[in-house]
Amino acid sequence: MLVKSEGTNSQIEVIVDGDSHHFELAENGDTILDAAIAIDADVPFACKGGVCCACKAKVMEGSVKMDVNYALDEDEVEEGYILTCQSHPTSDKVVIDFDEI
Repeated sequence: MLVKSEGTNSQIEVIVDGDSHHFELAENGDTILDAAIAIDADVPFACKGGVCCACKAKVMEGSVKMDVNYALDEDEVEEGYILTCQSHPTSDKVVIDFDEI
């Protein structure tokens, strides 16, 4: 497992509809979803509460932590799926793919 360097922002790549969007994000900052929305990435979402699964994506590289998870089952989490509305980076680089669902 990759671990985030102390005091640094993570390099995030979000892939949606075949397009890649890049930004930096602190572990204790916005969620990956909110940061992606802030740079005008056309990411899917609905409730932002960890319930509906509309923002589900797959971690292709790196690691994240979810604040809550009311929608994904254990198998999905083990396969790398996350709710981006609840996710924060925990490694120096994170690649999230919305097209892999």
